[in-house]
Amino acid sequence: MEGKPTEGTCSGHAPRIGIFGGSFNPIHLGHLGIARRAVEELSLDRLLFVPAKVNPFKAGTGEVAGGLSDDQRWDLVQRVADLDARFEAWDFEIRQSVGPSYAIDTVLAAEARFSGAKLFYVIGEDNVADLPKWKDWDELRVRCTFVPYPRTRESSTEVRRRLLAGEPIDGFVPPCVAAVLSPAP
Repeated sequence: MEGKPTEGTCSGHAPRIGIFGGSFNPIHLGHLGIARRAVEELSLDRLLFVPAKVNPFKAGTGEVAGGLSDDQRWDLVQRVADLDARFEAWDFEIRQSVGPSYAIDTVLAAEARFSGAKLFYVIGEDNVADLPKWKDWDELRVRCTFVPYPRTRESSTEVRRRLLAGEPIDGFVPPCVAAVLSPAP
């Protein structure tokens, strides 16, 4: 990606990389707010938005009823990533052909891509209790620092409900997302 180097840094310090995974179905203002806070509070050089192909904890739950296709989710995540030079949309998980997306695989790939980086995994605080259930948790917690953030009033479920009901989504999603998803007047 032009303007977004993929490894190292010129400042002499190890790059600080945030990984923000999720379904992003669709990405909303809550996600954007957490991303901005994480970049500032953790002094991140870059925050990677990593849309999941299949969330292992939501597979088979019907969570994505009325949801967006992988291509739509990817497009919207890219649009939001373009809002800040420190953001990047990374397709590592969503480009998988099948199977669940596991954080350990993403972290290992980030370590390979950003040699020597300090990795921070940004999650919703409601996921903290389930962390010990994550695949290869013991290895994962050594390889990155988990940083929980509180959930916001915005939710992807509410955005999808509003879309299905033909209700406005302004105030729930960034304008670049609303421009794509909002029904034409």
